[in-house]
Amino acid sequence: MKNKKILIFALTLVLFFTLLNGSNIYSIKAKSSIPEDYYHDIDLNGVYIYNVSDFGGISSWYNFTPYPADSFEGNFKTNPLGQIIINFSGFYNKDPNDWGNVFINPIPWLDIKVLENDLGVLKTNFTITNRSNSEVAYNLILGFSQFQPGFLIPNSNVSLIKELAQEQATGFFSGEVITEESYHFLYISYEQSSGTQRTYLKYDKSTGLLVWAKTRVGNYRLEINSINFTMSQDQIFNYIVDDFGGAASWYNFTPWPADSFEGNFRTNPSGLININFTGLFNKDINDWGNVFKDPIPWLDINIFENVSGILNLNFTLNNRSNSEIAYNMILGYNNFQPGFLITMMDNITGIKQLAFQEASGFASGTVEIQESDLTLKIKFDQINGAQKTYLIYEKQTGLLLWAKTSIGNYSLEIRIQGYKPWYRTIQTTPQNNLLLEIFPYLLVISISGIVAITSLIASKISTRYKKLNKFALIAILGVACFSSLFIFMSNFSVSSLDEPKQEVYDITLIVDYGNGTIIRVEDINLINSKTTAFDALNYSCVVTYKDYGEMGYLVEAVNGTYGNWLFYVNDEYIVSAANHYYLNNGDVVRWVLS
Repeated sequence: MKNKKILIFALTLVLFFTLLNGSNIYSIKAKSSIPEDYYHDIDLNGVYIYNVSDFGGISSWYNFTPYPADSFEGNFKTNPLGQIIINFSGFYNKDPNDWGNVFINPIPWLDIKVLENDLGVLKTNFTITNRSNSEVAYNLILGFSQFQPGFLIPNSNVSLIKELAQEQATGFFSGEVITEESYHFLYISYEQSSGTQRTYLKYDKSTGLLVWAKTRVGNYRLEINSINFTMSQDQIFNYIVDDFGGAASWYNFTPWPADSFEGNFRTNPSGLININFTGLFNKDINDWGNVFKDPIPWLDINIFENVSGILNLNFTLNNRSNSEIAYNMILGYNNFQPGFLITMMDNITGIKQLAFQEASGFASGTVEIQESDLTLKIKFDQINGAQKTYLIYEKQTGLLLWAKTSIGNYSLEIRIQGYKPWYRTIQTTPQNNLLLEIFPYLLVISISGIVAITSLIASKISTRYKKLNKFALIAILGVACFSSLFIFMSNFSVSSLDEPKQEVYDITLIVDYGNGTIIRVEDINLINSKTTAFDALNYSCVVTYKDYGEMGYLVEAVNGTYGNWLFYVNDEYIVSAANHYYLNNGDVVRWVLS
């Protein structure tokens, strides 16, 4: 009878915990509507496709079932030209065993399919249904530490998202977190102090959807790009006027002396300029010579003055070419006239070459180019100071974000509504923390000491242990030495100019033509082992060179200018061939025409 009572009690406990666990599963799916913090027009029945441009290392998928239970789901892999396809199954509470995600309930759940490209045919490699955004983010490495944004973030408070990301710069996985906003995008970068993980994420601010991701940890790496994002050209883009000086005349491309004059336009601080694109068409047949090839954007433009807080329409034109607008508003220089939209943003190197090419012409000056993760900044300073034109464009869409330009009495500064020019937030955990560096060694010493003391105490109590005490101490010493050596080798790295580096970051390139024209390009990132002084030059300029085999490359011309080109790194003259000199993070490379 007693055994039966115990059996019944045990079965009751099993049933109770089963029901409890079942209730937890049920609570996960308590809310399927779209929460207030998320984009309300997200299509829960839609399919979102990401093209794979890079993948390395077969990776394992684990759910949140506590170890050592059966949490392993299998291996997944894809390859360049493969795809990852997702669709959202709803918004529910996180898994009760979630490893720790800073995003609050409810969060997105989704179905995911991983496809490989097999000789042009996409074949499904791995499928998981109705899994939390946390689980997907952890397995695909679409996050870091406890910041696991995955494929969708709440977009109602972008500032809060940045704060959550920056908070994760500290902790066990300490590193550097950079956040940046442009008009369309939120960019989040994480680089672990140890170099083990690098994760870069870009989200669409209007929807919260992941647009692009590049991530790596150990041998695993993944780069994906959404095919669902396109910039809407039906909307009106509003530009706030921060400065304006001198009424300006507007001329179309009708050949002089015909009636090409359209009138004068003006605005003032707190005024407004709004535009909307009407399409892509060929340039006007009388275009004064814009270097951008057909087709180019055409647009409507309205210019408002602010009169005692009231916006009064001052000037309006319909369906005019981007060239005409750029020339009249001085949103360019010489024949480099990018105006409000650059359509060739898939070829940033080509844009730079055009910008440098037009450093000389009707107005000769210096061109400087700077890049952030989301933006491209182009600066032109005329040698005699007559014209200064600075422009910032969104790198993915080509949309003008900010402009500050002046020539003679005319000046204009505008920024697209909601954009802060050149604003990034960097949160860094100091890497050279002595306590963190010596902590592993202290741990090894402490454990070894405890074991040694325990062994000595045991030998005092029992003579049997006393005979083994010497061997135990030798074993402890050996393990401690081996562990210390392993820790040292794990953190030790050798850098050599003769050894190629896979990636280098924050390179600055300066090209001095010796005649007052200087090109400066900042924030260059070199990848795929193309990390030499020659690669830095070739990244932004058209280079003519001769290959002398093992002796290296001899640079003959830069952007069509022939001569004796010498290069310096961090102001030190380098005598080796440029393609044999490997750079380090933060190097400044200066090429000079001698």
